[in-house]
Amino acid sequence: MDFEEKTVLITGAGSGIGKSAANRFANGGANLVLADINEQSLDKTCDEIRDSGRNVISVKLDVGNLDEIDQMVEKAVSEFNGIDVLFNNAGLTRHISFLDIEEEHWDQIHRVNSKGAFFCMQKIARSMVARGQGGRIVNTASIAGRGYRRTSNAAYAASKGAVIAMTYIASSVLAPHDINVNAVCPGIVQTNMLSGILSGRSDDSGSTSNELRDAMVEEIPIGRANEADDVSALAVFLAGPGSRNITGQAFNVDGGMIMS
Repeated sequence: MDFEEKTVLITGAGSGIGKSAANRFANGGANLVLADINEQSLDKTCDEIRDSGRNVISVKLDVGNLDEIDQMVEKAVSEFNGIDVLFNNAGLTRHISFLDIEEEHWDQIHRVNSKGAFFCMQKIARSMVARGQGGRIVNTASIAGRGYRRTSNAAYAASKGAVIAMTYIASSVLAPHDINVNAVCPGIVQTNMLSGILSGRSDDSGSTSNELRDAMVEEIPIGRANEADDVSALAVFLAGPGSRNITGQAFNVDGGMIMS
């Protein structure tokens, strides 16, 4: 993928899928704006990419704070004269049983996963429209948003269902501006987020995290869980020239778990 002279903004870039995507875009020659709420992990990612010789700026971002989103966009446009690609990837979850979800859990999850995702997409789309050179937006959803029964919790599933719906709507609204909008829907991904979920389930079930992970993997038709690179590979393709006529789609990356 050739991203020379392109500027790519990634939220949730400090670890997992976001970090993997940052490295892929850097290898393609992109200028990078990397954002995360965890400054320590973000700084580590940025330092690694700077060592490779790429241009990168770091932004501490709480995606639920609209002022911080505005400041991030202003910084990116000031530094690189525009944004060509948004990988709208920041998200959070935790293991909570259906009967134990409280209002505070719901609000915390939706503040980041649906509200934050929407306003990052909207505010960067405004910048792309004003610039008049088109663009690409890739949202991170989840097979939880399609009804995966082992989801971490129902609030998370609802938030990722919202991301899929927003992807569809945004693609139709932004198509006249040559802005493509798609989503990736990961299945089981071996990241720190998964480790946290399994730890919570282990406390509730009495099974070890490894036993729970093995049980989940047994349900994957292809027989293996995702690495972060499996998901970032699709995100980078959807941001590149080969996807110019692909928009309004949500692609599962799950080894065949959800057939939709």
